[in-house]
Amino acid sequence: MIFRRLAATGAILAAMTALPAAALAADAYTTGNVNVRSGPGTGYARIGMLDEGTRVDLRGCEGNWCNVYGSRLRGWVSANYLSDYVGRPPAVVVAPTIVVRPPHYRPPHWNRPPKPRPPRPRPPGAHCKIAPGFPCPR
Repeated sequence: MIFRRLAATGAILAAMTALPAAALAADAYTTGNVNVRSGPGTGYARIGMLDEGTRVDLRGCEGNWCNVYGSRLRGWVSANYLSDYVGRPPAVVVAPTIVVRPPHYRPPHWNRPPKPRPPRPRPPGAHCKIAPGFPCPR
């Protein structure tokens, strides 16, 4: 019963994350040559440049910086260099990756009793069982 619920939940989540991400993004165009940075600010590393008039997909904005994807570059661009989008682009919520694992499984060989240890070697004559008065062989 629990496995069926987990399987159904996993199937629903997989269907929800299968929606194309492009449907959630807004389109915009660059108004000039603009640097693409690794984070929202001039303190982040420059990873490339987009030419004027390049179409980009807006993934979301933080303050005056927008996360964009365009011309095979993904990064942050100043919103001052973007045009042709109405208001703020939609916020993008990325669903977490969910891994459904079966209950704890122990292979059958783990349930076997341990193998018996071989007997310890004993000094000669330690347990001699000869009739009284007869010496033990050495």
